[in-house]
Amino acid sequence: MSAERILVAAAHPDDEVLGCGGTIAKYRKAGHDVRVVFLAEGITARYNPDQFDLPDVKAKIERRNANSKRALAILGVDSKNVFTSLRPCCRLDQVPIIELAKEIERHLGDFKPTRLFTHATGDANIDHGIVHRAALIAARPLANSSLRAIYAFEVLSSSEWNPLQPFAPTAFHDITGFIDAKVSALAAYEDEMRAAPHPRSPDVVRALATYRGAQMGAAFAEGFALVRGIDL
Repeated sequence: MSAERILVAAAHPDDEVLGCGGTIAKYRKAGHDVRVVFLAEGITARYNPDQFDLPDVKAKIERRNANSKRALAILGVDSKNVFTSLRPCCRLDQVPIIELAKEIERHLGDFKPTRLFTHATGDANIDHGIVHRAALIAARPLANSSLRAIYAFEVLSSSEWNPLQPFAPTAFHDITGFIDAKVSALAAYEDEMRAAPHPRSPDVVRALATYRGAQMGAAFAEGFALVRGIDL
């Protein structure tokens, strides 16, 4: 594998591990740089706007963002390459998309990634779809771009909740040696994980990785929709 630089643009902390945690660990194990950018926090969807400034809510936001650094450290990502956000959860439709696109664009210019991983367009979560659109705007094919590929990932407890637009992977990463790291990283988001049969459970995460692996002939895999690829 030639030198790669991986940028992950995710809506909320835990999306990155659910979507491509095994792939992140695999790239880091191979010595490639990985940067993760979150465009919103993952808490305030559960509260009314007049509750956002409550000390308990603020503490939960801080904890979720801190957990992202714990989770990504398990996957080998240094905290200096983890960028959290305080934008309200599930309200990115209230933010000008140009603001989100320009934030991603700044990371594209600064980090110069070769591969970009972001959300799928059909997810039930509104923030996921908006981040997908913002990423495509930011990563428009301009001259001298470092990007060679853009991938969309699926997120359990979101992607499968839109049965009329099911996620259809066209590219796969073998994560047979990294499924345990993915599950361990998700455990850092202890407030978000649930018991099976909830989709955000270790059992279901492993089950999806087993199914995606069966689609490519591996024990465990993560599936992606290839949005754009150049000389792959």
